[in-house]
Amino acid sequence: MRFLIFTVLAVFPGLLLGSSELDGIWVLDGPGTESEILLTDRGERLRSDYDLLEDDPSLSCTPASVSRVWANPGSRVQIQQEEDRILISYELFDLRREIPIGDESVMSELPSTKNLEGVEFAEMGSSFASYEGDSLIIVSRNHAHGYIRTSRGIPQGSDTVTREVFEVNGDRLQITHTYEDTTLFEQPLVLEYFFNRLKNAEIELYNCTDPDYDWFLELNAIRED
Repeated sequence: MRFLIFTVLAVFPGLLLGSSELDGIWVLDGPGTESEILLTDRGERLRSDYDLLEDDPSLSCTPASVSRVWANPGSRVQIQQEEDRILISYELFDLRREIPIGDESVMSELPSTKNLEGVEFAEMGSSFASYEGDSLIIVSRNHAHGYIRTSRGIPQGSDTVTREVFEVNGDRLQITHTYEDTTLFEQPLVLEYFFNRLKNAEIELYNCTDPDYDWFLELNAIRED
């Protein structure tokens, strides 16, 4: 019996270490926090070239980055822990993220995120998950070019590595999200998000149909008049 327990832990390291409190549906509570953003020359060039009305991937129903999806106000997120993987369902763009549990060797080179139509999004990276005590850790690599902050054009790239730490306290979830990329940042960028648990709730279909910023242009036109 002792050998069986050790074997299960070796194959499914999160089975006994993970906190079941993480399972459920969550919604963002406020804008969260971010550390000082210090861009390299290359990062600053990418930021300066960014045009919100032309370059925001959301215009084509594409997630700009994992951080952009976490920070979307009002969108529900469902987290499910299974024996060998973590499943995260985002209402935004109907995204479904499937992350194997283990070390880096279990990480696929393919993106971990698809929408309900099976379209893969490399902007969300390739990920693997592990546990440290009751905290869930997700590490992601292999990112396509995208934007951590679409309002300001803060970029990510192929050298970007991220680490998400999930910590639950009752009905409160904190995610600490660290971005590292020496080609873009002088120092790691650390973001924090806070979520409240929703009870008796479900993930609804988003059914994205190429959003645009017509409302933004119309508002500016009114102000200019």
